[in-house]
Amino acid sequence: MSDKIKLRICLIVFTLGLVNFALYFIGAIYLGGDAINGKIVDGHNFLMSHGRYTEVSAGIFNYSKWHVYSTWVTHPLAFAAGFWYWRIKRAGRTAFQGANR
Repeated sequence: MSDKIKLRICLIVFTLGLVNFALYFIGAIYLGGDAINGKIVDGHNFLMSHGRYTEVSAGIFNYSKWHVYSTWVTHPLAFAAGFWYWRIKRAGRTAFQGANR
C-alpha cells in the first residue's frame, strides 16, 4: 500500500473521530448531559451534566449511552490515526532527505 493511501486512511479515521466527538459534545449540550453520568430511577431516565439532571425518554437515554460508547472507540482511533499520519509523513520526509545526500 502506498504512503498516499495510508495518509488518506489516517485522515479519514481522524476526521471521523473528530466529527463523532463534536457531535457528542453538541448533543450533550443540547440534551442536557449524557447517559453515562445519568441514571434511571423508577423508570425515569435522566441525563446528567455538571450535577444537573435532565429527564429524557428511554430512546434518547439509549442514544446518548451508545453515542458515548462510540466515542470510546473513535477517540482513541483518531489519536492513533494522527500518530500514524505523523509517522508516515516523517518517514517520507526522512527518506526524501536521505536520497538528496
